[in-house]
Amino acid sequence: LTPLNLPHHILFLTGDAILLNVPVIRQLYHWDCGLACARMVLKYLHPVSDEEFQGACWKLKLTESVWTIDLAYLMCQLGVRYRFCTQTLGVDKGFRNQSFYKKHFDTEEDRVNKLFLKAESKSVVVKQWRGLHQH
Repeated sequence: LTPLNLPHHILFLTGDAILLNVPVIRQLYHWDCGLACARMVLKYLHPVSDEEFQGACWKLKLTESVWTIDLAYLMCQLGVRYRFCTQTLGVDKGFRNQSFYKKHFDTEEDRVNKLFLKAESKSVVVKQWRGLHQH
């Protein structure tokens, strides 16, 4: 996810780096890295209350399995302008054997693929991007 409206309070710009004064929000669980990142972005760009954030998560039924497409729906729900670029429009089957996804992969695969299919009709911006792989 890349914000389209970077604020003006950039600490400094050097060569290829932009350093931003983004507040740190720690994960509460082993599974909520995406939600913690979303909260940091929101606190920096588009402040919402904890209640509003939790309400949006509840409305979207975000549980212990949060995929990037879920974060795109969350940003849309909270009125944030964003662009979600992905190489795979749907679940990357390469995640099937990763320990984090393994237990619920089959049910999550169906749920996540449906989110991709419904994205445009829900005004969730998803773009396929075929950039170079970095190793």
